[in-house]
Amino acid sequence: MEHSTWSECTKLAAKRWKLQLTWAVLVVGAMLVFALSATHAAAQGCAMCYQNASATGDQGRAALRHGIVILLIPALTLFLGIWGLIYRRRNTAR
Repeated sequence: MEHSTWSECTKLAAKRWKLQLTWAVLVVGAMLVFALSATHAAAQGCAMCYQNASATGDQGRAALRHGIVILLIPALTLFLGIWGLIYRRRNTAR
């Protein structure tokens, strides 16, 4: 009797492992598709943006780099703050 339950357990474990492997392959495949298609969707491909950025010179390029960092700070702060709240309160609903 124990042998049949052990066999059933190993079959169930193999089935779960196969399902997890299938999901992992699908997730990695989706990530690759998104990563490879992101170069086509980039805003740097805009001809007007590229021409304006290249015509500004060294001082303008430095200003654009600083502007990107300055605009990134509030977005990143909000993102990390929300995830921090979620992490802190993860056990309150249980």
